[in-house]
Amino acid sequence: MLEKIKLSKRINVTTTGSVYEEIRRRILNLELPPGTRLKDTVLAKDFGISNTPVREALRRLEADSLVETKPYIGTYVKELSTDEVKDLYEVRETLEVMAVRKAVEQASEQEINEILDIANKYLSLVNIGTVENYLKYDRMFHEKIAAASGNVFLYELLHSLGDRIHIVRRLDLEDHFSGIEHLDIANAILKRNTVEATRIIRTHIQDHLSRVEKLLEANSRSPK
Repeated sequence: MLEKIKLSKRINVTTTGSVYEEIRRRILNLELPPGTRLKDTVLAKDFGISNTPVREALRRLEADSLVETKPYIGTYVKELSTDEVKDLYEVRETLEVMAVRKAVEQASEQEINEILDIANKYLSLVNIGTVENYLKYDRMFHEKIAAASGNVFLYELLHSLGDRIHIVRRLDLEDHFSGIEHLDIANAILKRNTVEATRIIRTHIQDHLSRVEKLLEANSRSPK
């Protein structure tokens, strides 16, 4: 599949770190969609470098659960099954509800204003912004709440799931844009209303999961 993807321009990458970041960017933007085979020789030729930094970058991406190596077959962009998405979102919901609850309890006025600013920026992008900017502010919003929780381990756990959540969000954003729930969550935090804030974040995540499940089921029924 990789050989058929036409890349618009060559990116200047020379080190394992820069190769890693570029392949990661392409995976997150679905330029390399789930299921794409990643041949180190093809990628090395595309980047104009040797195979070694590409192989090292692919190992890092595998450690991040963004790619997987199938013995005697090859390395592929990881595909998430419906069950894996459900598991991911079960963990996400638990962590985000905890983050919102703790942010309501102890976020500073400055942190709440920053959450509100991001929510308003996010809402302003609906239907006029690029998908990349939309997703950037979506991730910023959720991570800002986690940071405002004051629990560094909670923040790190959510941050570590960020790339996988980003890919699932990207699939959904092909057909669905919404921003009002972020503003509702931010306002509930501003009012220190734990019940309302946790109710909205649960609904927000569960509704998204429901849409993604339908997309995955529809894709599984589509002719290959």
